[in-house]
Amino acid sequence: MAANHGSAGLGMRVGIIGAGPLGVVAAKNLAEEGFEVTVFERAEGVGGLWRQTTNTKQTSVLPNTYTNTSKFTGAMSDFPMPDDYPVNPSADQIQKYFELYAKAFDIKRHIRFSIEVVSVTYDRATKKWRLTVRPVGSTDERNDETFDFDRLVVATGSFKTPSIPVFKGQEQFKGEILHSQAFKDPTKYKGKSVIVVGLGNTAADSVSALISEGAERVIVSHRHQAVIIPRVTKEGRVLEFTLTFRLLMLIYLLQRISKGLAATIVAREFGKLQDACYPALRKHKACADGRELPAAHAIQPVVSDDLASHFIEGRAESAPDISSISGPRSVKFSDGTEANDVDVILLCTGLKPDLGSLMPSEFDPYNPNLAPTSFGMLPARYTDERRVARLYQGFISLQNPHQLAFLGSCIAKRPNFQLYDLITMALAQLWVGNYPLPPQAEMERSADDFMEDLAKLIKKGDVKLTGIMGAIEYDQWLNDVAGTRIYSHLGNWFSKDCWRLWWTDRKLYKIMVTGIVSAHFLRLFDNKGRGRKAWPGARDAIMEANDRAKNWKSEHFEKWKLEHWKGQMNGHA
Repeated sequence: MAANHGSAGLGMRVGIIGAGPLGVVAAKNLAEEGFEVTVFERAEGVGGLWRQTTNTKQTSVLPNTYTNTSKFTGAMSDFPMPDDYPVNPSADQIQKYFELYAKAFDIKRHIRFSIEVVSVTYDRATKKWRLTVRPVGSTDERNDETFDFDRLVVATGSFKTPSIPVFKGQEQFKGEILHSQAFKDPTKYKGKSVIVVGLGNTAADSVSALISEGAERVIVSHRHQAVIIPRVTKEGRVLEFTLTFRLLMLIYLLQRISKGLAATIVAREFGKLQDACYPALRKHKACADGRELPAAHAIQPVVSDDLASHFIEGRAESAPDISSISGPRSVKFSDGTEANDVDVILLCTGLKPDLGSLMPSEFDPYNPNLAPTSFGMLPARYTDERRVARLYQGFISLQNPHQLAFLGSCIAKRPNFQLYDLITMALAQLWVGNYPLPPQAEMERSADDFMEDLAKLIKKGDVKLTGIMGAIEYDQWLNDVAGTRIYSHLGNWFSKDCWRLWWTDRKLYKIMVTGIVSAHFLRLFDNKGRGRKAWPGARDAIMEANDRAKNWKSEHFEKWKLEHWKGQMNGHA
């Protein structure tokens, strides 16, 4: 069948909804290929959830949040993070980094701040998207403006819509129940008794914030056994630095042999790592009261440098899931125990992307009526709760692939910022016409295969992250479309590029295969006029990142311990 060159004849004006990290990098990579971009952002600046806000309906991380990925792998491909940033930057530093990024590439002139999109329509006759926008806070339609675009990118974020459980007897509770999205000021809970529901990274940050601000009692209610790993081990080893390109290829190989085997091996390694870092946790209630581990494919370890210490040293208590609200200030757990004098129930139960909320129903990727057979493979709750977006390769609309893309629904074996840098490089190449999309029928089959694989996983246990694109074929496709030429240069001894790099720059080759998987890989190799632009500084940035990673323990570990563990070393013994 013929390739799909449907971008031919379309204009170059692109509207982007959202100026978080995904929207900003999309604007930069599309503008780099000659597109005329306009970005609409509700907030007063860039950064998305990394920008602090007191708005309880807008998602933002807590001030005590640090990135789980390092500044070397989590940076943009042609813009290293500042030298004075720590290995895991803070929320405030990430927000400032994207301000610097937007300034460096002159993105801010394309952004309309404090503007919300109130409607999106599509005119099939003109093949144009029409966006109606108005100033945030205004209800006067006379302030509305309309804009027409040839393409549309929805980048409203991966964490937008709260998942809010309802408990039996909840109506009688006289304390406060709030979702983590609305948890903005931990100081308000000094002297309070708080139950934190859930055990993910948001829960870990919330527990740490509550304890540091003087909450009287903190109970963590979680259904499964805790799996907690630190960013940095007690020996000063940054765990992320152990994930090399060579190891990543081995994981991909195991997946090809057996996805179940690969998941089991990875889950066991997480368990070994937790035992090595926190041996006292083995006998703690969080891990030893009969609660089961999640299914191997569903294990998402909590990355925290102090949560285990809080459990071990008694600053935080562990309890199973809530069975009911048993009184005005009482909560009963599934093991029959009860907590009394509870002031607050904090729901760290997750947020999900709802990228289709502004879209006409015929373009909504969560709409099961657009593909009833495909969505029908999933349990009804996944479609009813809009937990699964049906897209080609996790970001391209199947209803309008050359004019509509959604960013934020998929994850892969790359840090999120690096992944969406790569995705938007690929999107720019597809839309500018440098790389053809497959025929429509092939894209539909690919989306159906994804839904079928997801349905099989769900039978083994609940899948919280429904947009995982974990196969090597996905990463290879993205790199091929973007034109990075990584896979022709590394570990591919059938390629002249690989032999040439190994022969002419063996030091670089060794660093790229056995060192950290730097974001700057994506901009290293020139693709001879096709693909994203190479960055002349990429080689130096790769070498410098690896030098800094190699010397991090001797130069920074002692300071890091003081800043992150704050005297709580017992949990790391």
